[in-house]
Amino acid sequence: MKAFINRLTSNWNWAALLLGMHAWAWAMVGTWMHHPQAGIVAAVLAVTAVGLLFRLRWTRLAGTAMLLWIAGTKAYGLIAREFTWKQAVLCAVYAMIAYYLWTKPDSGIIDDFTADDEPLAGDKNKESDEEEEDKPIISLVHLRRQMRYLEPQVLANALSEAWGLKITGGEGDAEDADGFVAGDNPLFIVMVQKPTFAMFMVHNRDVGYFEDPEKFAGNVPNLRFAEIIREHSAWLAVDLMQVNDTKLDQDEAYRMIGKAVSMLADDDVMAILCPQHRFFNLWSPELETMLCGDSPLDALKEEIKAPVIGVPDGDTIENAIAEARRRWPEFASIFKNRQPDDERFIVKAPFTGEDGRVEHMWLQVFGLEPEYVHGHLINHPMHTTKLQMGSQVEVAVAEVSDWVCPDAEGNPLGNFTQQAISQAAKQKREA
Repeated sequence: MKAFINRLTSNWNWAALLLGMHAWAWAMVGTWMHHPQAGIVAAVLAVTAVGLLFRLRWTRLAGTAMLLWIAGTKAYGLIAREFTWKQAVLCAVYAMIAYYLWTKPDSGIIDDFTADDEPLAGDKNKESDEEEEDKPIISLVHLRRQMRYLEPQVLANALSEAWGLKITGGEGDAEDADGFVAGDNPLFIVMVQKPTFAMFMVHNRDVGYFEDPEKFAGNVPNLRFAEIIREHSAWLAVDLMQVNDTKLDQDEAYRMIGKAVSMLADDDVMAILCPQHRFFNLWSPELETMLCGDSPLDALKEEIKAPVIGVPDGDTIENAIAEARRRWPEFASIFKNRQPDDERFIVKAPFTGEDGRVEHMWLQVFGLEPEYVHGHLINHPMHTTKLQMGSQVEVAVAEVSDWVCPDAEGNPLGNFTQQAISQAAKQKREA
């Protein structure tokens, strides 16, 4: 019985009660005075109060800050306007609850803090924290050229269309709503009741996503991905808030998040990242379509076709290119005797961009002359705007740096540079 009373009267719940009362008061002000900003404040307070009831870890800091803000406004009123004992007592109460929420959130009204109780409580909190940390980060992230324009009503409209629900935000009508958006840039909180109760956070940040992008990019072998990691200047993410009692499973959460990030995408999206599984892929219309399907993570499990791969320094890659050129007659002979619809013949060649930088890209071969190769690019160029994936190109046989084709048994033949890269990477790991 004591444990039940302590849990019922814990500082989590006292803080939730006080913030809930203020949320109701701000909502009334917004309704009576037609003040949209008051409605936003009410929504933020309400979301934090609900989070406190579910004992979400992030609400401990947010709730403490809000209670201190309220206590501060009352203290200012005592100094700047008129001193009353009622306001003084309320100021002290809010400050006290803020203090205990931060220092002893689980303490109840009849907790005697005996020596026997404290270790048990400590062990329980430790186990709870460990369970919280073990939960996966269910999130998808846009890496962007610049920050997206976003405000509560814009986000609510986008999520309503993405999820087929009625989501309100800003000045939206809350009657018969399936959920609402609270907050403003850089952090929004979204609460929905369908298909089950769930809460999401939407981050819209005007900074890079990685703490040390240069170091992170240095460990990424795909040069196209590494360049995006270095060059993106903003990010947008939709995260599932890990509420203990939610019935929204991980697959359904990713389906909702996939539709959300697709609806929020625009021309500034460069790539998408899944932090939980460390999936990374370039943004494209095909990827957007897959993210709206039943298995959005399948769109991220495989990297884009023919990625740009970094090469090791020294003679290793030069020897691989020399080997490819020495054995070029094998490719030409097999190509000459191929089936007309066989598309398994690709070659790699260097292309110089407008900035003078050279990148080696793959092309699918459809024609071969003694001195020239004709094909269509199967890469997205990084350093030139004159070409794009699918462009028809012609390269000199003397410039070919690698090739791949099927041998007599249908197995891949060639790919000398990739073999050199893989061998160099293996040696580096073993060193």
